[in-house]
Amino acid sequence: MRRRTVALAAAGPAGGDDKIDSLQRGLEVLRCFQPGEGLLAVADIARRLALPKPTTRRLLDTLAQHGFVLRSPGGESYGLHVASFVVGQAVLNGSPMVRQAQPLLQGLADRFAAHALLCVGDRRDMLVLAHRAAPGAPAWSVGAGLRLPIADTAVGHAWLWAQPATVQSAWMAHLREAGSGGAAEVWKAFHTIEASGTCESVRPERRQSLLLAAPVVWRDGATAVLACACGADAEAAAQLRPEVSRALVEAAAVLRDQVGRSGA
Repeated sequence: MRRRTVALAAAGPAGGDDKIDSLQRGLEVLRCFQPGEGLLAVADIARRLALPKPTTRRLLDTLAQHGFVLRSPGGESYGLHVASFVVGQAVLNGSPMVRQAQPLLQGLADRFAAHALLCVGDRRDMLVLAHRAAPGAPAWSVGAGLRLPIADTAVGHAWLWAQPATVQSAWMAHLREAGSGGAAEVWKAFHTIEASGTCESVRPERRQSLLLAAPVVWRDGATAVLACACGADAEAAAQLRPEVSRALVEAAAVLRDQVGRSGA
């Protein structure tokens, strides 16, 4: 496969305009809420944002006034509310990539009694946009909105493969500084993608012991990742790997062609 590149959007301060800065801070508040967390205490949100608690509370109260978060009866915790749901559903329902991926994901899940994911890069994580599971798939708390770390997952390594050399170099430097051997794992993943179109993570301690991922790259440089997580022991994983890999590469090619024709 030929490597394609795409620029990574930088996340930084919005500048000196107080109104713009407040808008950015409000959006960062919404980013604090992760799937399955429910209510978050004001103190927890303030800690995640590295902001003073009074500032965080003012941001939350403003978001609550407009229906994006809901304050608990005690006033010390907040959760996402209907306006956030409406925005999220509009994004997912309006995305040709997500619509076209759904039947492909279900086909992969059913074929391998697995979980199938569509992911995109978001800062230092991979964000799950769509998820399908077969009836017999192992239990896994995953769904749209879940974040997976780029640094040590096959999904993240597949995404990194498609990035510019500058982004890859920055990540490699970060991984080398961490001293965890992650840089070597990323280079290994790059080689397997070049050879087979997919890379993998095998984690016997998890029920989803085989996770294979394939990059999807469009002509305009946009990227996504398709992944399939199978609950199999090491021996079964070795037998499944070639078939799952081929199926993922085929699904990635179909998604690339379908979404390209739709103009997305």
